[in-house]
Amino acid sequence: VEEALNSKWRLQWHVNITRSSKSSNLRVMPPILCDLWVERGYRRNRTEIVEPKLMWSQLNFLHEKRQQLGGSTIRPCRVSLFAVRRIFQIATGEDWEKMNEGGQMQASLMPIAKPNCLLVVRSSLGEDYLFEASCCQERDHIVHLLKMATARLVSHAVVGNGDLMIKEFFNEEFVEGGINVSLTTADDD
Repeated sequence: VEEALNSKWRLQWHVNITRSSKSSNLRVMPPILCDLWVERGYRRNRTEIVEPKLMWSQLNFLHEKRQQLGGSTIRPCRVSLFAVRRIFQIATGEDWEKMNEGGQMQASLMPIAKPNCLLVVRSSLGEDYLFEASCCQERDHIVHLLKMATARLVSHAVVGNGDLMIKEFFNEEFVEGGINVSLTTADDD
């Protein structure tokens, strides 16, 4: 669990591949390079907490001459770890077709993704977030770590083990001003 909470992975995010897309005329967008990590929760004040989240942010080229990548933390994408319903690998194009109940998006996915490197984070809110790792071993490792972390968090919540849940998945200090302050950098002042 500690490894999942202290890791950051560089993946390709396939933005337009979601279960909630109703349009049959989907435009294929290229994958977006991003960093993915688990953000610990924290206390806003004595009575409010911000729950742990799976977060990812798009990477941008900062200095074209040096080809350095920089992350954008202004508005990272996120899903609550409590809202994660399932995390799984896609091994083949057939698996993707079965997952999509008819494979409406199959044709748009396969030319731009390696099926054996894909992982899906499915939320209880009806969204699928599709990421592509560099190889199937990296994908399997990430899926294993994220499954272990979410299972442990939810099991603490279900059995009422709040103290251990707070100790493992939350930062102990208060953050004055809440989430907006925690995402602000010194350059923003």
